[in-house]
Amino acid sequence: MRSPFEYYIFLFLLFGLSLPIYSDTKTIRFTLEPEREDIIQYEFELWKGRSFDLEIPFRVLSNPGKIQLYIPNGYEYFRIRAVAKRQVRGFWTDLYEVNSFGKTKQKESAKFVAKNQTKTDVIIPIATKEGRNHFFLTESKIQVKPITKETLRTSVRYRLNGGVWKITQVPEFTFSKDGDYKLEYQVTNELGISDSMQVSEFSVDNTPPNTEFLWEPQTYQNKGQKYISANSSLKLQSIDLGSGLDTIRYRSNCEGGQKTDWFLWDPKNSWPTLLQSCSKNKDWELEISATDRLGNEEIPKKIQFTQARQGN
Repeated sequence: MRSPFEYYIFLFLLFGLSLPIYSDTKTIRFTLEPEREDIIQYEFELWKGRSFDLEIPFRVLSNPGKIQLYIPNGYEYFRIRAVAKRQVRGFWTDLYEVNSFGKTKQKESAKFVAKNQTKTDVIIPIATKEGRNHFFLTESKIQVKPITKETLRTSVRYRLNGGVWKITQVPEFTFSKDGDYKLEYQVTNELGISDSMQVSEFSVDNTPPNTEFLWEPQTYQNKGQKYISANSSLKLQSIDLGSGLDTIRYRSNCEGGQKTDWFLWDPKNSWPTLLQSCSKNKDWELEISATDRLGNEEIPKKIQFTQARQGN
């Protein structure tokens, strides 16, 4: 299921500034800054454990901006979701652990991003590079309904991409393959009264982006193993031939540790930050996932990094 709207939560970790974030057993302070103007609130759920089926959470609402979240005794986790106008709600974030929240330093440029969400409309416009709107189907099916409100049986005369005209009593069309479509249809009720001819032109895009890893300078390879130096830099190239690339996210984990949250990939700062995230003697893993503007998400690609040990 797609979320009712697309949103991003920018979580700025302000270590090193005049107002540092800190975490204790009672209060957590941070900033939630929405990218969209229609986001009016944030909803918090406080949990004692990680099993959603075993308890009822404690819920809190807050306006965007500086947040001071009070954690009652016994609650060890919390999660967040955005609330837009008309009470439209987005996806929940993953659970944060109260005692460790804010203790892992990130540069100010590292922005936490929730999973990409999509629109509720069946067909939505997406601007092209030339500034024109191109329409995309957000679901696999289109239901054709008559303009008139009378509850009469109807039939639909239709054709696709200039093909043969057909008639159906079930006004539902399925589009599973990527491509461009032109749907022409006309609804007629049992009295023989027809609506005007309707034409819809749109594209279907169910394919997520594909990300490639590029190294500058190129890696050295020996017996199937690739080697990088301290001067190597990782570049990401994500290509999407449908609705277009939206975001590239990344997360990592050091040997023996937990995975971080997902962050937006910053071409300038993310790689240097990752190199400093683990000690020199620990191996680590990087996951990359790109998302297009319809919410199609790439299966995360992983890279395992093994630190060179002295004497090897």
